[in-house]
Amino acid sequence: MLTGYTDRLSARPGETLSFMVSTDASRFNAEIVRLLHGDTDPRGPGRREFAVGAEVDGGYPGMEQKLFPGSFIIVADHPDLRLSGDFTLFAWIRPTRLASGEQVILSKEGVGETGYALGLSDTGRLFLRLGTARIEGATPVLERRWQWVAARYEANTGQARLSAGFSAHDQSLAEDFGGAGYLPPAISSDAPLLIAASMRHGQRSAYYNGLIADPCMFGKWLDDAELGDLAGGVDFGSIPKPCIAAWDFSIGSNGTRIHDAGGRAFDGETHQSPVRAMTGPYWSGETDDPKSDPRGYCAVHFHEDSLSDAGWRPSFAFTVPDDLPSGVYAARLTAGDETEDLPFLVCPPRGVVTAPLALLVPTFTYLAYGNEMWRDYGLNCLYDRYVDGAGVPLASLRHPIKTFRPGRGLLKSVTGAHFGRHLCADLYAVDWLDVIGQPVDIITDHELHCEGLGLLKQYKAVMTGSHPEYVSGQMLDALEIYLKGGGSLAYLGGNGFYSVTSLSDDGGMIEVRRPNGTRPWPSNPGESHHQLTGEPGGLWRFRGRAPQRLVGVGFTAQGWTSRDDCGLPRPYRQTGDRSRPLVAELLAGIGEDEMIGDFETLGLGVGAAGDEVDRADLSLGTPAHAQVLATATGFSADYQLVIDERRDVNEAATLPGNPLVRSDIVCFETAAGGLVFSVGSMQWFSALSHNGYDNTVSKMTRNVLRRMLG
Repeated sequence: MLTGYTDRLSARPGETLSFMVSTDASRFNAEIVRLLHGDTDPRGPGRREFAVGAEVDGGYPGMEQKLFPGSFIIVADHPDLRLSGDFTLFAWIRPTRLASGEQVILSKEGVGETGYALGLSDTGRLFLRLGTARIEGATPVLERRWQWVAARYEANTGQARLSAGFSAHDQSLAEDFGGAGYLPPAISSDAPLLIAASMRHGQRSAYYNGLIADPCMFGKWLDDAELGDLAGGVDFGSIPKPCIAAWDFSIGSNGTRIHDAGGRAFDGETHQSPVRAMTGPYWSGETDDPKSDPRGYCAVHFHEDSLSDAGWRPSFAFTVPDDLPSGVYAARLTAGDETEDLPFLVCPPRGVVTAPLALLVPTFTYLAYGNEMWRDYGLNCLYDRYVDGAGVPLASLRHPIKTFRPGRGLLKSVTGAHFGRHLCADLYAVDWLDVIGQPVDIITDHELHCEGLGLLKQYKAVMTGSHPEYVSGQMLDALEIYLKGGGSLAYLGGNGFYSVTSLSDDGGMIEVRRPNGTRPWPSNPGESHHQLTGEPGGLWRFRGRAPQRLVGVGFTAQGWTSRDDCGLPRPYRQTGDRSRPLVAELLAGIGEDEMIGDFETLGLGVGAAGDEVDRADLSLGTPAHAQVLATATGFSADYQLVIDERRDVNEAATLPGNPLVRSDIVCFETAAGGLVFSVGSMQWFSALSHNGYDNTVSKMTRNVLRRMLG
């Protein structure tokens, strides 16, 4: 297996990218190539690329690097954490995948079976382990219910007791989850303390699936009254003494640090990004904002298949030369019969423009869909669920992203034909711009989020990629101000500017919560706010920023079936009034009765409107003076109205011919003299190369850029 990833998706001249490669071959070769067209469909131009002759081209030693998923918290070793005398361990838990192997809640175990652990057995029973000996509860704990658990130990006698119970508002009858017995003292371990995993055999294992809140450690056997007080709610201001450590997960949810509220500064660090800002045992349901009720959000959700950083060693590095043009590039890896591309985007130097036009590459969307449908354990995307069924809200670039490749992926039409999406589709536009001789600078979501208006205002016009679905508030702010200042924007995709997206401070991870709208999984009640920023998640539409306000159209229908294939596209019928100068200018060279995109595109079928499509809607913010140039209708029943639009559940909801299931091409001039043009279709780019780039879609797009660039 030959694969890898880069430490960032984009770079500027003078900046260095590291390439992490894994292969079972003894050596591999690397070559830097510029990508123009990655699709090998014979109906298109085929693969277009060329080697740049980089200094890093050549052979490198191969090494096999593995993935180690599983989220947990680590606390550095300290003698007081080794528990040589009496102790009590306490935590609230909500397990989500019982009877799937041993799962450890809190442990300090090392090689030679030393140390201690509180956990759940492979049958879901609570256990306390000291060295090789253990006691176990009588019956399994309950799955997906909040329960408090405790283990108490008296060193002089060896007496040990397990206890468990429910929160005050849980009406479940008490069960005998506990147990008692005698355990010999364990040899202390100098391994770190772990929450939600163990280091029993010198390697991390026994990952816990579920939520944990308020784990605490005490240097004595708490009596029943003290334990009852904890079960009624942990109060860090009056916690029993002597307290060794008491971790408050509600503090600093936007970072990796775990705060010890016990006063000893035994702070921890999260690994592999467990999900924070989650409702805990004290959440009342009266607010869904962690800032309003921090103790209601004292839980962290751990998963055995969470992976945010593969941690692979770099195989080689590439410093972008000062004279390398802005564009889409890849490190072409070969080992024996295997070939793999690791793409990256090269932006112009900061503060420098080399073209009047910028192509905004949707790197947030690339991350959101990363590894979609690949089903590799630990390589999750925002469309997946963890093994315990919870939706995945975090996506990272620090591991292989197998959908971030120039060729077509696994997606098919209803006819069984593969078609391009994401990077493959966006390269159709890169190729087209190269063929028509239009200079363009590559910029990405990451740069726009961090630099804002300062990045955009240098360009006369900006065009989007095919699917800019995931955007941050910083990006929307910059685009809005750019348009108010006279800039022009060509939105040449579908389902854009849709989901509220946050970016981590280091730029390596995005977050999306899904409380509303059309979505692959729903966020649990109360868990709609982002841990990275604290902002409410979901759709921008439900925060008063529908895409129609920005670009005139917004998501209205998608063609995806329950079989994970896509319905066929449709051409556009002209509706614009050619007596208006702007309409006539943008439709120049196209016959008045000619359909737009009425031909075979690359992969999906006949028509330039398809996959996911957008419509104009005055009630959602389409400017009153916007003009609808063309509309695609007549989609098959595969295309259904999005959940965002459904008000009723009845037989009419799925009938064909819904007037809202359409794709609109819209344009409007801004008050500052700019132009906004939107096609409302993810399939637009796939039509550009038809008939040697001489077709209605290509003509219209050229007309738009000609107008925008003056």
